[in-house]
Amino acid sequence: MRALVVFESMFGNTQAIANSIAEGLSSRLNVEVAEVGVAPSSISDDVALLVVGGPTHVFGMSRPRTRQDAAGQADHPVVSAKLGLRASG
Repeated sequence: MRALVVFESMFGNTQAIANSIAEGLSSRLNVEVAEVGVAPSSISDDVALLVVGGPTHVFGMSRPRTRQDAAGQADHPVVSAKLGLRASG
């Protein structure tokens, strides 16, 4: 059995939290961390725990417009440049 941690992150903060969660889980399970743009589209039967997290934009999940605004504020390329959690699926 293993855990899968999927994250969306613009500036790297949510990515750091996802990595910390994975580190904590790793004492009990094999853990895979995946950015939402490259995460698997289906969950295999050996995944016992799925953890999904992303940033909040304007009091909710990111949307295309808020992601665009965040990318415009960044002084480096954003982590989740392809898509957000809301758009995946």
